[in-house]
Amino acid sequence: MSTGDVTTYHQDGGINFNDVKPDRVGSKVGTAETGDVNRVYVINNTPQAKDVFGRGELVDALEQFFDEFDETKGQKPVPVLCVRPQNDVAGSVGVPTKVGTGEATLPTTSGTATGSRVVVLKITKAGACGTAEYRKSVDGGANFSTPLITPASASPISLDVGVSATFTNASTPANTFKVGDTYTFTITGPTASNASKLTAIEALKREYGSYWIHVLGPASRAFAMSCNVILEEMETEHHLPSFMILEARGKDQSETLPEYFQYIQDEFEPFTSPKGRVIIAVGEARYIKGGVNASGGYSAVKSAGDSIGAWRNFATMATAKIAAAPVNVSIGYVKDMRSLTFSEIRYWDEGYRNYMDLLHDMGLMVLKEYDDYEGIFIARDKIKAASTSDFKELPERRRADKMHRILYRESLQFLNMDTEVDSGSGGLDYLKAYIDSKISAEMEAPGRKEISGHEIVLDPNKTFNTDRILKAKCKMYVSNRTKAIEWETSFATPK
Repeated sequence: MSTGDVTTYHQDGGINFNDVKPDRVGSKVGTAETGDVNRVYVINNTPQAKDVFGRGELVDALEQFFDEFDETKGQKPVPVLCVRPQNDVAGSVGVPTKVGTGEATLPTTSGTATGSRVVVLKITKAGACGTAEYRKSVDGGANFSTPLITPASASPISLDVGVSATFTNASTPANTFKVGDTYTFTITGPTASNASKLTAIEALKREYGSYWIHVLGPASRAFAMSCNVILEEMETEHHLPSFMILEARGKDQSETLPEYFQYIQDEFEPFTSPKGRVIIAVGEARYIKGGVNASGGYSAVKSAGDSIGAWRNFATMATAKIAAAPVNVSIGYVKDMRSLTFSEIRYWDEGYRNYMDLLHDMGLMVLKEYDDYEGIFIARDKIKAASTSDFKELPERRRADKMHRILYRESLQFLNMDTEVDSGSGGLDYLKAYIDSKISAEMEAPGRKEISGHEIVLDPNKTFNTDRILKAKCKMYVSNRTKAIEWETSFATPK
């Protein structure tokens, strides 16, 4: 599928979009080790994600995304449009750690990291360099290679992703390595700067198959402001209303919880998205690869403690819930939106639960655990919008965007028509009736209503015949609101 000047890549055997509700498809921007930079890929499942992108935060997020659909509730995984930014921030190698009685000093490391790994070398035969043997793991010790002979003293051992380690013999060479010695190397791959991420987002500005954009990695207020500008351009210049989900950074080890939450307030309290298009997810939860149930359920996972899972921002889980639901359904709907991959909220008892309401009232999206009820949930799908905005929660934003897209799609074919009623075209009255019928069919069908009603006023100021810009005043009615949500848009004809 190609839109405008943006190329979208399909794997062989790719998705049949006819099987997918368009308003449930979004996109992700995140770092990866392989795949073309700033190219839009359509990813349908985890194996394909690994084939295209290798490893990295984008692959990790896609794996969790596809695991979050509860098929017992009729939720079907949907494709994701993905862009990998240029990794323009160099990676690093941490100081190696050693456990054991061998007399070898810590090795030196060299090379340029091209990916992230935790490499473990375990000595299985004692002796000097060139005699001792080791087994290597590139996944933190989960799996090991067959035994390998250490190279000669001062000769490098290839670890992985472009990094090597060099050992030298001890003063008594035979004592250099002892059986059971373990060396651990934490390698952090290159990442993308904010400028690089914004360039990647630009690749999605005319990608009409996506209804929202999730940007992986910590976001600052300045980055959120830049996203506002892009979203405004997408809506006004490309007729592509969209929204973004950004991730607030987690707590640094050097911070106390009060200091961290004060940072969140200071950083994001001044920020608003004028049209209600930026969501900021604040909070981390313990991610269980493959899902909580696959690891024995909540009790078993909690009993395992820190030996299982990893802390992760919940934005990926939120995007899966968006993709699983119609536009009118909140991703905080407890009955259907329990996380399948999170087992506990980080710092919940230590203080997160005490700050949750404050963050929620600021317009930030937060996690929640309910008393005597199993599971991790999104408290409410808040948008960081102005206090006067009609778009402070996601269902209103999604409803309006869907209605906007229908209006644009169905009116476009009539641009440049003769608007004289007696010309045979039916004029703007016919156009309005046609658009009304399309919105009603897609959003007001009995049994699956997404809005209670709507009103469209075409050419409200009677200026179309002079400036050839078809303006539309849009209203949608939502049953739990006392007033309509109203906005304006316009579509210009070619001059």
